[in-house]
Amino acid sequence: MNGVSMDGRLTDDMCRVPAGTFRQGSTRSPDEQPVREVQLSAYAIDRMPVTNRAYGEFIKDGGYKDPSLWTPAGWEFIRAHDISEPNYWHDPLWGHPDVPVTGVSWWEALAYARWCGKTLPTEAQWERACRGAAGSTYPWGEDEPDPSLANYAPGGEPLERRPTRPNEFPRNVSGFGCVDMAGNFAEWCLDNYVVGYPAGSQDLVVLTAEDDDHVVRGGCGLHDEDYLRCAARDHYHPGLRDNLIGFRCVRPLRTEQLT
Repeated sequence: MNGVSMDGRLTDDMCRVPAGTFRQGSTRSPDEQPVREVQLSAYAIDRMPVTNRAYGEFIKDGGYKDPSLWTPAGWEFIRAHDISEPNYWHDPLWGHPDVPVTGVSWWEALAYARWCGKTLPTEAQWERACRGAAGSTYPWGEDEPDPSLANYAPGGEPLERRPTRPNEFPRNVSGFGCVDMAGNFAEWCLDNYVVGYPAGSQDLVVLTAEDDDHVVRGGCGLHDEDYLRCAARDHYHPGLRDNLIGFRCVRPLRTEQLT
């Protein structure tokens, strides 16, 4: 469940990202500027987005009944709306066990991550994991998107609106080994959204107010080609529970866990 073996080492469901510097952002959009050098500590990130099958374990373990897993605002949100499972949970298409979970708010994603002993990735962590060591434009490299590479909407018109399994597109893999980071479902990040990037070279998570919009990355089945770029950004209210967004988790790494 936690991506850690009994001896404290990572298991195969997480990818190692070593400490280092990468170039965040792009010149393709004012919202992705300024392009900057960001120094990150070592971390591990889920190899694939959290699936319905994995999320079901959180539900079975009483995740929606344990206030210690939730921020006060998150606990208030699920109690006020009588939420005990994701939207679409019983839908045979979106709720299939082997596709990424969707219909979860930012608060639900964060509670699941805490239950796993992890957290949500910052924007910078997500982007570096997507770019790989080579700093690629797309997870798979520099080839322009086509329907053989990801689940998205070419020209803004979806070919078929459906979720796909994380491994359905064999080339949709980043240089660090993360799968399904472009298309299918956008993914919640820890940060609140601000226009452009604040000054600074460290991965300082941007937190304004918890109920302000939060960043999502990666695009979804309703987004066009531009959103598949590793640097592309979008944002939604943390209470959004639509079939646009899923998530994956991260945790910090010690040096000895990188070998």
